[in-house]
Amino acid sequence: MSGPPAAREQLPEALRRAVDQTVAAERLEGWCPTEAHLDALAALLCDEMGFDDYLADAVARHPSGVTPSRPDRWRALRRRRPYLLPGTTLLRNNFGATHHQALAELEFVATAGRIALWHRRTAQGGVGGQDVDFRGVHRHVFADVYSWAGDYRVTELRRGDSVFAKQHAVPGAMAVIEQSARELALSTERLDAAALGYQLARLYAEYNRIHPFREGNGRTGTLLLHTVAALCGHRLDLTGVTREEWHSASRDSMPFRRGSGAGGVNPRPFVPLLMRALR
Repeated sequence: MSGPPAAREQLPEALRRAVDQTVAAERLEGWCPTEAHLDALAALLCDEMGFDDYLADAVARHPSGVTPSRPDRWRALRRRRPYLLPGTTLLRNNFGATHHQALAELEFVATAGRIALWHRRTAQGGVGGQDVDFRGVHRHVFADVYSWAGDYRVTELRRGDSVFAKQHAVPGAMAVIEQSARELALSTERLDAAALGYQLARLYAEYNRIHPFREGNGRTGTLLLHTVAALCGHRLDLTGVTREEWHSASRDSMPFRRGSGAGGVNPRPFVPLLMRALR
């Protein structure tokens, strides 16, 4: 089920931006949406389609990669392997997806819908300081996909040669980041794009070093950047930032002593990208 091809063209400007920024964030994670995906997002934002129908349409396209969930069987193994299906490298998921391709597609579609709805709420002035909440944003974006959405990870995490914060240190480190982000969002001082760009780069670089969630750190982080920027009276446009630029900045911002996961971050790689994106 999707809206007519002209649906996106007929959207008000604020909703077109919501689609654009949603797609920009998902493309940083590797999504290549089809015309049908984009039309479905437009129909969702226009309330021509409810979220349940929007998601059911995606699930129906992957009948061979989805099986009924087995929560009772998984519960016994959860303490030992809290995130992966037994004998696989596939994340446990609410869809019962048993193939990587099916899970990736369903995750992208589900999170795109939730991100787009958040952008719509932001455009309508519906976000405030209480929404500068990393766990709350992660839960909003990923609750359709993972039962642990909104929970900080309970295992150690690394990506290639990047080792992120130790699991036991995540809650305390995130409390500091969240307080800084909220203070920035609620500040009465009007920052220009250069000053705000640096502050956002500093926040995101530190958040990236922590990587508090097992999956979904990038989309949660960029949506928080949009939220803080909006509360500071600016608009963030990530459509001009490439996946290669963003990943390069993420790598280069990590502490020099990568093998330890400790040390200070370098926000400078993100500064030109965010300054360029601020409006």
